[in-house]
Amino acid sequence: MDAAAAARDLVRARFPDARLTLLAGSTARGTATATSDLDIVVILDGPPAPYRETLRLDGRLVELFVQTPESTRLCWVREAAERRNTLADMCAYGITLTGAEAAAALRDEATAFLAAGAPALTPAELARRRYALTDGLDDLADATDPGERDAIAGIVLVAAAELALLADRRWLGRGKWLVRRLRDHDPAVADRLLAAHRRAVAEGDPGDLTAAADEVLARVGGRLTAGYHAT
Repeated sequence: MDAAAAARDLVRARFPDARLTLLAGSTARGTATATSDLDIVVILDGPPAPYRETLRLDGRLVELFVQTPESTRLCWVREAAERRNTLADMCAYGITLTGAEAAAALRDEATAFLAAGAPALTPAELARRRYALTDGLDDLADATDPGERDAIAGIVLVAAAELALLADRRWLGRGKWLVRRLRDHDPAVADRLLAAHRRAVAEGDPGDLTAAADEVLARVGGRLTAGYHAT
């Protein structure tokens, strides 16, 4: 049985009164692997939603994101404050399992929400991120222990990737989703940062990573150390 059919059988058995259900995540986007879990959004009219549950279905992990219409939109707003959009993305790109009409309406609303972009960084937030990335680059330049250098290189990669996205009000992601979002937004910057990070770790040469991160910083005012003030 394919993933969509298995997911549909599951939600019909467990949530027969659901307003709508969606199969989301990598399965919906066509990037799933043999071990990918199934992300399923379930919209109920009320309790016991909202909650999240992980279970196994025929040996495969299933993540249930059970919400109400009201909690769904509150979650979008809460995640947007952190410039993240996990649930909104699932609602926008999910495959309808049940409740076609309601799912179409939710998909349109989520798509419009995402298209508005992540909230712009405030001046204080931008300064904090510039300062943090500058501090990481200083630590990277000073690192002599290979293990410490590798750890710092990872911090610099994430900080630079996030800043590149946020500078253009693009949504963030964690782990593989950070890479995917940066590649979607600016493949050239993504390629430079990722290749530079690999060289820093594999060869112990952080020069290219420093240069790539400085290119990102240059777009938002450059490095920041002296003169930084936070309350």
